[in-house]
Amino acid sequence: MIKLFVKFIAMGVIFSSALFADMVVPATALPQNAQAFISSNFQGANIVYVEQDYNDFEVRLSNGVKIDFYRDGTWKDIESYGGINPSILPAPVAQTIAKTYPNIAIVKVDKEWNGFEVKMANMLKIYLDINGNLLGQKYDD
Repeated sequence: MIKLFVKFIAMGVIFSSALFADMVVPATALPQNAQAFISSNFQGANIVYVEQDYNDFEVRLSNGVKIDFYRDGTWKDIESYGGINPSILPAPVAQTIAKTYPNIAIVKVDKEWNGFEVKMANMLKIYLDINGNLLGQKYDD
């Protein structure tokens, strides 16, 4: 009886982990708006890897950029140690960054519920609302 119970629990764990496991999928599995975002903002880069889990997609491009998308195809964070073009951000946010930190590359952008968390190449994290107002900053080690 105990052996049967242990087997039942083990099978449940295996099935539930398989259900929520990350799966490598073809680039065509990405929602259309995610594919359009990549092709318009990262010209010349190819999609080399797409991983899907229950809630989102992780995409790696041939130029080293990593993008995470929600299931609906909107991006949630972008990371590139070669620099990220600020044009992917709303104009007020991009303008504040360009004015405040003119010669420092953006290496990571996270969308937050109230704005953006932006990591700069000098390890400075800045927090901006959707209107481009600087909310705070700190050095990240």
